[in-house]
Amino acid sequence: MSALTSPPPDFDLGLVASDIDGTLLLDWQPISQVTIDAIHRCQRMGIPFVLVTGRPIRWLAAIAEQIPDLGRVVCLNGAVVYDIATDTVVDAHPLEQAGVEEIVAAIGAAHPEARFAFETLTGLYVQDGFASRSPHEATVIGDLGELADTDVVKILVSLGTTDSEALHDLLGPIVTRSCHASFSDPDNGLVELAPAGITKAKTLESVCDHLGVGRDRVMAFGDMPNDLEMLTWAGLGVAMGNALDVVKDTADAVTDPVDDDGVAHFLNAALDAVPSR
Repeated sequence: MSALTSPPPDFDLGLVASDIDGTLLLDWQPISQVTIDAIHRCQRMGIPFVLVTGRPIRWLAAIAEQIPDLGRVVCLNGAVVYDIATDTVVDAHPLEQAGVEEIVAAIGAAHPEARFAFETLTGLYVQDGFASRSPHEATVIGDLGELADTDVVKILVSLGTTDSEALHDLLGPIVTRSCHASFSDPDNGLVELAPAGITKAKTLESVCDHLGVGRDRVMAFGDMPNDLEMLTWAGLGVAMGNALDVVKDTADAVTDPVDDDGVAHFLNAALDAVPSR
């Protein structure tokens, strides 16, 4: 059965969850005014709009500048809940130091060329040779012991290749019991490792519980494999028109691509059907 292209008229919308990159914005551009207007409309109607992203906290500043009245954000693929309005960490699921060492050792034994980066609550740490998108933001470390007093919430792995899906398939069997592996960009050659059992969906569920919204009333938007659990958990999972095929095939509905304001169009259609409150 093909996915819907518009929200079902009987969907009882209680909360909107959305990925950022490839969903709300493209290639680090600002969020369009059309999309911001739709988010504000959603908020005015008393429906929470929750960002659910793989981004670290330090990459949320640009979003806060555009939409400063957003509340809790699920970031780092579910490892952290951050309040964008108060600039505080509400909850975090760090990896144990022993677990970090075990993961690095297991991957390194199978692939000596592997290089690692470690997202923490206090910044990014990288091994020498890891090509970071923002090297000026990173601290280079020579030994994992330097992470002993930090909270590692995500590990990034690179083998110097560009095919993220192939890398995910290669590394997944090595780490499947110790952490959750995903990727959020098919062409950057990075696999992202979260603590075992932690996904966007799992942490979004806790936010929804806090807000008193059942999963059947959640509409979620995404475009990449790290969104799959969230899209299948939500009452209505919506893939972007620019999403990978596996995401479109999994979602309940498909909207326009991000550069055609797909979130805004689909969300406004859903809001049009919400009874006056």
